[in-house]
Amino acid sequence: MKRLMSKLPPHKALIAFEAVVRLGTVTAAAKELTSTQPAVSQHLKSLESNLNTQLFKRRGRLLHPTEAALNYYHSIEPLLSSMALASEQLRSAKSTANLVNIVSNCGLAHFWLLPMIPDLQAKFPQLTINVTLSDSAEYHTDDALLLSFGKLADSATKYTLFAEQVCAVCSAGYAQEHGLSLSSSPAEIAKQSLIHMDEAESRWLNWRNWLQHNDLQLADHKNLVLLGNYHSVISAVKKGQGVALGWLCLMQHHLQSGQLVQVSSTVVSREGYGYFIDTGRASSANELLVIDYLKAAAAEKATFLPSE
Repeated sequence: MKRLMSKLPPHKALIAFEAVVRLGTVTAAAKELTSTQPAVSQHLKSLESNLNTQLFKRRGRLLHPTEAALNYYHSIEPLLSSMALASEQLRSAKSTANLVNIVSNCGLAHFWLLPMIPDLQAKFPQLTINVTLSDSAEYHTDDALLLSFGKLADSATKYTLFAEQVCAVCSAGYAQEHGLSLSSSPAEIAKQSLIHMDEAESRWLNWRNWLQHNDLQLADHKNLVLLGNYHSVISAVKKGQGVALGWLCLMQHHLQSGQLVQVSSTVVSREGYGYFIDTGRASSANELLVIDYLKAAAAEKATFLPSE
């Protein structure tokens, strides 16, 4: 190896030489290499000294490569490019090997998955976690773990994270202003300003369904506003704009911290509905690490019912 090293010019000198010949000027080469003109010029002199060959002739303020320099360039440029490509392929292969893709329902991501990412990264620093948010029931990919919501079906690749449990939540200020508490009846809740998510998506329980489970009907509302995603719904609730449906598995942090309060002890559960992880064709060791982590995290976050 020492013999090989003794035959090769300094690699920084080679890189500078290649850039100057390809780009035509020392100035352009220095800019590409994020270096300075004097530093690049010094590398060229070092290479000439090492090769004992004049590589450039100065004409005015410009350097022109000699015939020997051009012949040398055409010999080494393919080798340098080949080395760069081989190195990039190794980097890419390593990056891909450590990449774990997750496609997650937006609400589950905002209120459960994303807050855990720092801890997940701390436990598995070798992993690159790529999270894509999608509420589409049609989203399907073979190279990602899917965290979604819907009707649970028997499947070798599906694991239930949280069974559906839906209550009424609002800000502490709104509850106090309107005399609401955990002992409030569903009928009292029905009289409030109800914040709705877009009802076009039938997978999620809506206010109409929740009230029907309590033998109540949703009153005709004028100027009804349907918010497009669950994050917007909870943001409106925090601002004291009304009462919303809260999936207990997602609202635990907000309820424990007092950002939100549960009003009415009524909790509606539809049999066979909930949040799940579909592991698909996951088989790599890194994917299995993340799957086990998410399963354990879900098991630890057992749904609770707040007390007065």
